[in-house]
Amino acid sequence: MPTNPWLTRASERIERRLFLKATAAGLSAAAAARIARVATAAPSPAPKRFFLMYVPHGTAPEHFDPRVSASDPTSFDLDKTNVSILGPLQPYKSYVNVYQGFQYIGLAASHEGIVNCLSGATQTDTTTPRTTVDQVIAKGLGVKPLILGACSHIPYGMDNHGMLFWDGTPIDPQKSPVQVADALFGTSTTAGRPASADVQLRKDLLALTASEIQDLKATLGALTSEQTRLAAHLSAIQSIQAAGSAVATSTCSSRPNLPTVEMVRGASAGLVVDPSGGNDYFYQEKNFPLLLQAQMEIITQAMICNAAQVIGLMPMYATCDFDFTFAGAAGAHHLGLSHTVPRAAMGAQYNSPVTVDNYDPATRMPFAKAQRWFIQQLVTNIVSVLATTDDPAAPGTKVLDNTLIYVMSEIGDGSMHNRTSEIDYPQVPSNLPLVTIGKAGGALQTGRVVGFPVDKPDNGAAGKIDRSATDLYLTLCKAMGVASATFPNTTGPVTEVLA
Repeated sequence: MPTNPWLTRASERIERRLFLKATAAGLSAAAAARIARVATAAPSPAPKRFFLMYVPHGTAPEHFDPRVSASDPTSFDLDKTNVSILGPLQPYKSYVNVYQGFQYIGLAASHEGIVNCLSGATQTDTTTPRTTVDQVIAKGLGVKPLILGACSHIPYGMDNHGMLFWDGTPIDPQKSPVQVADALFGTSTTAGRPASADVQLRKDLLALTASEIQDLKATLGALTSEQTRLAAHLSAIQSIQAAGSAVATSTCSSRPNLPTVEMVRGASAGLVVDPSGGNDYFYQEKNFPLLLQAQMEIITQAMICNAAQVIGLMPMYATCDFDFTFAGAAGAHHLGLSHTVPRAAMGAQYNSPVTVDNYDPATRMPFAKAQRWFIQQLVTNIVSVLATTDDPAAPGTKVLDNTLIYVMSEIGDGSMHNRTSEIDYPQVPSNLPLVTIGKAGGALQTGRVVGFPVDKPDNGAAGKIDRSATDLYLTLCKAMGVASATFPNTTGPVTEVLA
């Protein structure tokens, strides 16, 4: 459509008036020019971030399931189920959704199903091409995803226990947080990426006085009746100033503070990396907790800076047997902890009311402590920071408001190795552990437990009633603005959580 000459002329007048007023207010010519251009630009939504975190080896439902009050899915507690694996998320439960009644379609059994659980593919081999949900979202947004790992496969290379992320072929996660940080933000002695125009503009605007802001708004109002990006900026800045909120200091204009990454840099400096993997610093068991924290530190700053819009993280590979004594759960994570067989609680039997209380909570307490450790790391290093940091690219919101975090595992119950949601003896509901955190820019309704009918083991393969996890992937894609996404075996998105 040809440009309306009257609109063009009006835009030029707006830009010139605002340029003169901005320079009179003390801004540089470059900043004033940015203000003038932004004033006539079409409004644009806040950028969204997507982060997928894998937690290995499933869960123990008697320590995981939320306590839902009076069948109201919006009234629940995450910290009142024994050890409470999800307990660290309780302060942020208004951002949280827990999903029940889903299954991974396909014949893959146990941990080997990691090769297809994120794609919905039914093939169990490691050569048939497939695409996982993180890659689908990244392609839809036109960005390159950042895939990170902390001991994400055996030291000697990838096998079918480390192939979580796929883009046609399996993706080997980037193992060194030092290399990732330097690639994203520049080295510790060089400047990072330049700030985006919006980030720099926000800094400039925050320097304005209240009277200068009112003067600019009055000029804008006199020249156009439409809500513009500048008007939204100015209103948000006024709100921030009135509330006395701190401005987010971490932006892409300089390298963020990454103390844990620098600890890894120092600890790994000068070490020879054995190509066969045996002496690789980044796959040694003793280094795992520090490496995971460093990768999470990068993820947090990358999302704040919007330096990476889609991120995946794989801490440990399936069947990894690291000793989790450091997490207060002595024993090897896979065979020693996740394989612990649950025991029926006193009096529980085949016809008891369905509840996680039918398992003895003491039996798998060590395994629950290990899984809670992963959630605590997520909350401490990522969620709590994003929930309290102003979004540099969307004034007036927090980064977590414009982020969608998906937490999942390759199986449900760590001992049962189920890939469906089901009722196990004695009447214990066992769901795949699937959780989202964040509002995706308002596209997702949060603060609820989303439950669908759960299968019973005696139904057989033909009688499975659980929804395919790919329905949830469709939902994540739509929330991220990727409406054209497709996955196998879908019946439709989970409309109950879409705004």
